[in-house]
Amino acid sequence: MSDASRAVDARGDPDGAAALVLAPGVSTEDARVCADRLAAADAALVVSLRRTPRNWQAARDGPLPPTGFVTTDSHPGSVRAVADPGDLTGIGIAVSEYLGDLPGDAEPAVCLDSLTTLLQFAEPERAYRFLQVLCGRVRAAGGTVHCHADPAAHDDAALERLAGLFDGVLSVET
Repeated sequence: MSDASRAVDARGDPDGAAALVLAPGVSTEDARVCADRLAAADAALVVSLRRTPRNWQAARDGPLPPTGFVTTDSHPGSVRAVADPGDLTGIGIAVSEYLGDLPGDAEPAVCLDSLTTLLQFAEPERAYRFLQVLCGRVRAAGGTVHCHADPAAHDDAALERLAGLFDGVLSVET
């Protein structure tokens, strides 16, 4: 990615509510950055498209806020199961309902794990519009959102376009 992506290192944090987290595959540093972004929230929603809630939680150390999940299979802790990772309407409804059910003064955090998986099931333009709406809804609720992506799975042009939706990009080294 070029310098125009507003990248910061994994120890930093982009200013603003929305971040794209770039990390190869599943890494412990990626999980640490995720847990750090969620830790300050009053409540968290994880859209887990590649892991069960139990496996997702096991990869994170430290305390997390009360956490709900949107998954592709029904699991304990799931607030909604969607038909497949490309069910952007179902995911969007679940996020909106979750945010709407929170107390007005709550500061929510949303994690999309992973954007790479989502893009395997949804057309890029449709995913772009979905992310625009997702980031806008979370910002309007006074929360933060971050999306995980494996940079090796996407070409630079696609990452540059997606990065424009976020306030910053966290590049995680393993």
